[in-house]
Amino acid sequence: MNTFSKEENSSLVNPPNKKVLIITYYFPPSGGAGVQRTLRFLSNLSQFGWDPVILTTKNGDFPTKDLSLLNKVPVNTKIYRTYIPEPYRSYRRLTGRKRGEALDLSTLAVDESNSTNIAEQFATFIRTWFFIPDARIGWLPFAFFSGLKIIRQEKIDLIFSSAPPNTVHVIASALKRVTGKKWVADFRDPWMKYLVPKRNSAVPRKLDLALNRMVVDRADHLIWVCAGVKKEVEATTRKKFLGKETIIFNGFDEMNFENLSHRRTEKFTITYVGTLYIRYDLTSFIEAIEKICSTRNDFKHDFELILCGPVDEQIRKKLKNSKFQKNIQFLGYLNHKATLTRMVSSTLLLLFIIDSPEGKNIPTSKLFEYIGAKRPIFALAPQDSEAAEILNRTKSGIVVPPADIVKIQNAILDLYERWKQNDTLNLPFDAKEVQQFESKNLTRELVTIWNETSPRSD
Repeated sequence: MNTFSKEENSSLVNPPNKKVLIITYYFPPSGGAGVQRTLRFLSNLSQFGWDPVILTTKNGDFPTKDLSLLNKVPVNTKIYRTYIPEPYRSYRRLTGRKRGEALDLSTLAVDESNSTNIAEQFATFIRTWFFIPDARIGWLPFAFFSGLKIIRQEKIDLIFSSAPPNTVHVIASALKRVTGKKWVADFRDPWMKYLVPKRNSAVPRKLDLALNRMVVDRADHLIWVCAGVKKEVEATTRKKFLGKETIIFNGFDEMNFENLSHRRTEKFTITYVGTLYIRYDLTSFIEAIEKICSTRNDFKHDFELILCGPVDEQIRKKLKNSKFQKNIQFLGYLNHKATLTRMVSSTLLLLFIIDSPEGKNIPTSKLFEYIGAKRPIFALAPQDSEAAEILNRTKSGIVVPPADIVKIQNAILDLYERWKQNDTLNLPFDAKEVQQFESKNLTRELVTIWNETSPRSD
C-alpha cells in the first residue's frame, strides 16, 4: 500500500505552478502604454497556475518613466535585468540634444525623414542599414546568455516574448532554438510598422523581412493585439498562421479603478490621455470648439480641455493660437494612478483615430483604459474603424467623423446641454461586452494558450 506525506498529497491535488520566462524591453520603471499589457498579465498569472520570471533591461532608454508602476509588480516576481548598449544616448550627442532628453521613437522616424540636418540624416542611415530589426538589437547577446542561464536555473517551462521592440522576438527565437522550449510570441504592433524608418534599400529590407519570417515560423503560437496587426504581418510575410494564432486585445485592470468614482465637476471637462502626435489632425476639432466658443459664452466659461501627456510642438502651437487657449491645461506626463484619476473625473474622454489603414485597423491601447474608466468616450474616428466597432459594441462612446466640423460641433453642444441639466452623461454600457477586455479575462485566454502549447507532463 502506497502512503504519502501531507506535502506529497498536497502536491498531487495542487501541482506546483509552471514557470514562464517573459522577455520584455518595456518594464517598470518604464512608463507609457508599452508596459501596461505585460503588467496586466502579471497581476493574474499565479492564480492561473503560472509563475512569471522576467528578463528585461537594466538601463533601458525609455521615453517616460513611472516609478509608481514598480508597485504593480507582484511581490514574489523574479526579475533579471541585463545590460543593453543604448544607441540613442549617442544619437543625442550626435544631434545636439540634451543628455537624458526623452525621445519618442514613435515620431523619431518621421522627424528624421523630414530633416535637413546632416547629423539626423546620418542617424537615419545608421538605423536603416545597421539596426535590424531595430535599435535594440545590441541587447541580443546579453539577453541571450542571461536567458540561457535563467532557463536552466529556474527550470523554465515556456518562453513568452512581447514586442515591440522586435529584438525581443529575435532573442526568444534564439533561446527556443538552443533549449527546445516552447515559445509564444506576442505582437503589440506589426513588425514593419509605419512608425519605423522605411528601408528603401534592398539589402536591409530583405534582412528585416527574413527575421520577420523566421520569428513567425519558429514561434509555437502567435498572439496578435488585434486583427489589424495580424493582417499587416500576413501581408508582409505572405504567410497564413491557421492553428497557431489568437487575438488577445489590450484591456484594463478593474482593480486600478477601485475607490475611483465620477462626481460632477464645475467644468465641462474634455480630457485627452497619451501623446498627441503630429499625425493627429486636430484642425476640425479646434475649429468646432472655436465656433461654439464664439457663439456660446456659457460654454466658453464652462469648458476646459485637459491634455495628459506629451504634445507635439506643432499641435501645441495650434492650440495656443486658438480662441480657447485659456481653457487648455497642458499637464504633461502623469504617473498611471494620477492619469486614471483624471480620466474618471472627466466629463468626456477624447479619442483620435487616424483615417488611414493603420489607424482604422489598429485601435490604440488607451481606448481600453478609457472603457475601464466608464466615462463617455468622444471619438473622432472613421465609422469603419475597429475602434468605432468596439465603442458601438460596448456602448461606451460616441463616434463622430474626424473631419466633419458641423457634426463635431453639434455632438459636443448636445452633450454640453445635457451636462448643464445636471446629467452625469453615464452611458448604457454593455457590461458583458466590457468585461471581455478586463485583465483577468484576457489573462485567462493567454494562460489557456500557454497550457495548450506547453502541457503539463504527468
